[in-house]
Amino acid sequence: MFTREQYELIDFGDGRKLERMGELVLDRPCPTVNGIRPAYSDLWRSADVYFFERRFTGKKGTSSAALGVRGMWRPLSAVGARFFAPREVDSLSQKLQPEESISRSWMLPFSDKFVFELKGSPFGHVGIFPEQAENWDLIEELCREGENRLGSPLRVLNLFGYTGGSALAAAFAHADVTHLDAAGNVVAQAKRNASLSFGTDRVDGDSCGDNCEKKHGAIRWITDDAVKFVKREERRKAGYHGIILDPPSYGHGARGEVWRLSRDLEPLLERCVNLLNSDFNFTLLTGHTPNFRYQKLGQMLRQAYSRRFGSGTKTRFLAKPLGIRSRNGAILPAGDMALAVFRK
Repeated sequence: MFTREQYELIDFGDGRKLERMGELVLDRPCPTVNGIRPAYSDLWRSADVYFFERRFTGKKGTSSAALGVRGMWRPLSAVGARFFAPREVDSLSQKLQPEESISRSWMLPFSDKFVFELKGSPFGHVGIFPEQAENWDLIEELCREGENRLGSPLRVLNLFGYTGGSALAAAFAHADVTHLDAAGNVVAQAKRNASLSFGTDRVDGDSCGDNCEKKHGAIRWITDDAVKFVKREERRKAGYHGIILDPPSYGHGARGEVWRLSRDLEPLLERCVNLLNSDFNFTLLTGHTPNFRYQKLGQMLRQAYSRRFGSGTKTRFLAKPLGIRSRNGAILPAGDMALAVFRK
């Protein structure tokens, strides 16, 4: 997990959350806590930067979902001004586009294991989802357990991999990882996080020599549509010991392929389970879609495993909501997870 100095959810409420990420305290929107009162009204004045949303309309017929909700970062302190600075407003139009704000990067370590380079985006994101921290610890544990049982490092497939937290956790535990995301810029950032964390040896799959100690696994970087890639892996009869999926509700592939979780998750999950080796494996599925809570994700995972391995297999299943505990102990809802671990 993060140490408190690295990351802390200080408070949440009134549709926002107050977080410390390294040396910065951020005040960002959080629609899931509308109608909840903050616990510490005075602490919100400690924010270094504030993200405010501005809804922009596009061409006629463009949906608001496609546009997303964009906004701007406003520095509130000298520390915030070091990393966030708005551009000057056009003196004629007096208009400021949401992208026209400068964000400089800063570093956020995860325990003493790896590091993220963070940077504010026009959508209020910074390049990390802190609720995944407990899953990164779990991934490391599963990869080490699998290596101990098999006597060799695991092969892990990380789909919808974003900026690489799950890939870094698996590689930290010696697993050799295939990291995939449809967005090339996101894959580039994940690759940079790996380089910052581990250096250059083995990050791209290059061997560090026959006599060197393997401190972490290799990571193969793929920019592609998840469904198409998994279908190709099926045809190749590729085998993995672990599969990690964090799919969005909606999305687009590298070549414009449309992803809809309600339509595409179940067949993709079944194909993924078909890629698993039968000696030891795990599947970790997380989501953030209201109609696909942990009960449903867990049921889908059980069905896929039953079809692949039969009903009498030694499989441990776990499904639960994800959340982040704030300073006063309140839990901020942050998605759902389902896990299957099969031991022959």
